[in-house]
Amino acid sequence: MTIHRPQHFYREVATDFCQYMYMLPLYLPYFPALIALLVGKAVVSVLLAVLVMFLVAHRSEAVHAITAALKAFPTAWLAPSPVFGFHEICFASLAIPTAPRLTPLFQRPPPLFA
Repeated sequence: MTIHRPQHFYREVATDFCQYMYMLPLYLPYFPALIALLVGKAVVSVLLAVLVMFLVAHRSEAVHAITAALKAFPTAWLAPSPVFGFHEICFASLAIPTAPRLTPLFQRPPPLFA
């Protein structure tokens, strides 16, 4: 079984490579930052994978530890909810009238050709 590539495949690869090589001098000042970013991203990914594996392996102990910490957490440590004025706006009643309340001025006029 052979793999058939498009006719200008290698030419397109070469032109793309040349375009990236022309852009290389623009990226050189930022190269240490890019390397640090890539290494940091790899380290964070590995640490996150290890954390997920640990939590999957010891999920019952983790759940017990979290529930014990939440039960021991006093509610007085929570920030109090702020008190704002104009509470009557929040508790406005949405009373819907049972019958229409149109005055006689807003009734439909009689038909013209009745």
